Amino acid sequence: MSSRSQRIVSSERRRSGVAKQAQEQELASRFNDRSAQSPDESSRDEEEEDDDDDDNNNEANSSEDLDQTVKKVIRYVLACDYQRLTIKRSGITEKVIGKQRGNFKKVFKEAQQLLRDRFGLEMVELPARQKVTLREKKAAKKSKGNSTSSTSYILKTTLPYEYRKPEIIPLSTDWSTSDEYAYIGLYTTIICLISLSADKQMANHQLDRYLKRLNLDRNTGLGTTSELLARMKKENYLQETKTNDKDGETSEWRVGPRGFVEVDRKAITRFVQNMYGMNAPEDILHRLQRSLGADKENGQETPA
Repeated sequence: MSSRSQRIVSSERRRSGVAKQAQEQELASRFNDRSAQSPDESSRDEEEEDDDDDDNNNEANSSEDLDQTVKKVIRYVLACDYQRLTIKRSGITEKVIGKQRGNFKKVFKEAQQLLRDRFGLEMVELPARQKVTLREKKAAKKSKGNSTSSTSYILKTTLPYEYRKPEIIPLSTDWSTSDEYAYIGLYTTIICLISLSADKQMANHQLDRYLKRLNLDRNTGLGTTSELLARMKKENYLQETKTNDKDGETSEWRVGPRGFVEVDRKAITRFVQNMYGMNAPEDILHRLQRSLGADKENGQETPA
């Protein structure tokens, strides 16, 4: 190798050595700057990252907890409805929500939406029981000022009427299902009779007379007449008020909270029209609306 070539190689080596040394100095300077950062700033950056992770985890856990609670509420209300038990807010709070009582409104709203979307149902608040006797009216004034609402609910379908016609519902060969249909028909008939009576009430002897005409004065096919009426009272379809006078103890029957919601004015109108069929008077609809609309004058409009 010539001396000229040696000088060139030597010069290149020096040049690369200087560049490498400069890079090492720059890296060392950066490391020192980072090391010189205050412990508070370093820990703050780490804490912010940890906080972000915790927030994400908390949001995920909270969302999962809400979903699980909503599903539990759905199961609870469906079980109550199957047994015709009133769905009470206190029951939802104590038996389902538990420690998340502060989230009742949010849970209730989510459950309502899920019921409508998946089951075609919704929770409807029941009206308060009618206060008839003087004692009941005084007690109502002392408690909640004669409130017309309650904190109890039942499930009611949200399906349009055209999807609830008997023609599209297949007949069941299950005797228990047949008994259920018979029970629905019986309480619907009795509720219609009471709703279309004067003052929306019916004396016990009047109800007996109607049941006798229907051949239901002793046995209904679902047990005795007294057993059937007792069941309707228990399930809040009917409300019985007993009073004592010179003739002894008498009873008056009214529609109960569940009866008001399940068999509303529209249901009563359709039921009566179907019973008349083609022989219905021309003014039947007007007469029904006039009879059922009397509730507005009394300030006790039945839920539609």
